[in-house]
Amino acid sequence: MKKFLSLLLCAVLLLAFALPSAASYMGEAEAIIAYKTKQSSAKNTAEWTAKLAESAGNGAEWYAISLHQLGAEVDFGAYAQALADYLGKNTVNATNAQRCALGFLAANCKSAYIEYAAENTIGSMGIMSYIWGLILLNNGVESTKFTPEALAEKIVSFRLADGGFALSGEVSNVDVTAMALAALAPYRENASVNEAVESALAFLSSAQTENGGFVNYGTENCESAAQVIIALTALGIDPAADARFTKNGKSAVDAVRSYALSGGGYAHAAGGEYSEIATQQALQAFIALARFEEGKGSLFILDERGDRTPAGFRDVGEAQNEPSNGTKMGANEIKTIVCIAIIAACAVGIGVVALLPKKKKD
Repeated sequence: MKKFLSLLLCAVLLLAFALPSAASYMGEAEAIIAYKTKQSSAKNTAEWTAKLAESAGNGAEWYAISLHQLGAEVDFGAYAQALADYLGKNTVNATNAQRCALGFLAANCKSAYIEYAAENTIGSMGIMSYIWGLILLNNGVESTKFTPEALAEKIVSFRLADGGFALSGEVSNVDVTAMALAALAPYRENASVNEAVESALAFLSSAQTENGGFVNYGTENCESAAQVIIALTALGIDPAADARFTKNGKSAVDAVRSYALSGGGYAHAAGGEYSEIATQQALQAFIALARFEEGKGSLFILDERGDRTPAGFRDVGEAQNEPSNGTKMGANEIKTIVCIAIIAACAVGIGVVALLPKKKKD
């Protein structure tokens, strides 16, 4: 009996060490945050969060989403105001507008820009604007043009013959397919959506390499593996244990870890240097894994934290921020053109004046 109990205890211990845990995933996420805090010369996470205001509208949104879903108790007030100020001075395209709207949601800030983005951007830049538009709607944002279910069906209509999704062409792209799955995850009760999800999962499984990773544009990289992890956890699939996503004993989780650098950040490709985008998405992947282990749900369906709109918040005016397809000029561009026009007019005037005496003499 004692021998049996000893063997049982050994088996339990081996299993505990063999399986990843939410604590280890959370630890890896917190290590990235600690690295980013040090990199920005901030004293602590709260100070680093305040510094996100410096890059509001230019990618800080992903960190705001990560901190929100990590459950960190931080003040997003400076970031939210900086984001509103940025949008008041710059024109952004549809998918960037959707990202910024998610940034306001992550900051728990009640900006009118959230509804404005949902109403004016969905579908204006192809499949990606449908995907991120649905992610907005998944967070309770309303649109008079689309219901979430109709939008899910629209995304399904982009499915390619090989089972996945792409920006264009007939060959599916790993990253686009993973993002589509993250958006479609809440609608699997719909038969056509579920069929599309299953075919997309089959595509991703077939695209996985022997290293457990994924290739995008010819390079096996950190971000693609991270996007697959985010998609699988949104669907309730364990990326570290599901047999469909384990190749040669390695999973997408192993793949992301393989891009970790000694300094604390992550590289885009094996043997590469630090990449900000790879580090952002590795952080998202580990938070998605920790949330999955804790039963908290999708990374991109934000936890409710109540209204924390900063006092005296100056919101974005709709007229200043009509999201475009990338061709509309911003305020700075318009000022530049006006200046050039004035200079040109002055030059023409000077030329005319210079010619007048000569014409009179003739």
